[in-house]
Amino acid sequence: MESLDKYRIFYEVAKEKNISKASENLFISQPAVSQSIKKLEEGLGISLFIRGKRGVELTKVGKEIFQRVEVAILALNSVDRLVEEENELLKGTIVIGSGSNVAREILVGPIKNFLEVFPNIRLEQIEGVQADMIDMLRKGQADLVITQKNEDVLGLSFQPIVEHSYVFVKRKSEKIKRFITTSKGSFSQLIFEKFARQRNLKDVPTLTVSGHRMAIELAKVGVGVALVPELLVKDLIESEELEICFNDYNLPKVIFGVYHNPDIATPATKVFLKFLKEE
Repeated sequence: MESLDKYRIFYEVAKEKNISKASENLFISQPAVSQSIKKLEEGLGISLFIRGKRGVELTKVGKEIFQRVEVAILALNSVDRLVEEENELLKGTIVIGSGSNVAREILVGPIKNFLEVFPNIRLEQIEGVQADMIDMLRKGQADLVITQKNEDVLGLSFQPIVEHSYVFVKRKSEKIKRFITTSKGSFSQLIFEKFARQRNLKDVPTLTVSGHRMAIELAKVGVGVALVPELLVKDLIESEELEICFNDYNLPKVIFGVYHNPDIATPATKVFLKFLKEE
């Protein structure tokens, strides 16, 4: 850090060609500027400036060093501006991972409200199974993950949003032909695997689909029994298009919410979390 400060001072003196003007720009004393330049020259073993009555001029090697230092300083200044804008929520990106229709329903309101207040923040919503989304969160590739609470997920903060139940559903009066499950690694798949072990359903056919909506549509046409969040099929159950089965099996109530990593959460991410909580 001390070396970086010396090059910042060198850059300002070279740009202004005047120690007094550089000291004003940097808000440090002239003797401090002169001492910093002296130490830099001693450390490099070369002269960077030619001193004159009207100011200073770069030596030949000083000019070459200035060209390289200028690129680095301008890049650092750009980073400083980016951080400042991020802190003031003028710009930035929030990557939100999710993996189900429940997540999408939860996100619509908060996204709308957030962008009305902070229109220059870029939001990116990506989808995948819970295990993959959590891995991306740990690696800093995602800022938030909307998903079911999983006791096996450690080291991350979880903010609950809503609680719901899973149910097994099939077309009314349809015989059980097969089970329809979602992709491997999804939370509902983990629930089904536990159910299958306890009921010893080794030989029952299964069909794996990408999401709950597809599972519901297949159940509606009699393809099999789907394991889905109850809130997604409430109307279909009330209309008797689908019926609940395996009532004797105690399916868990699931807390749905958002995982985030507080150690790397940006200011924009923290504000979006407040919008989720309000929703």
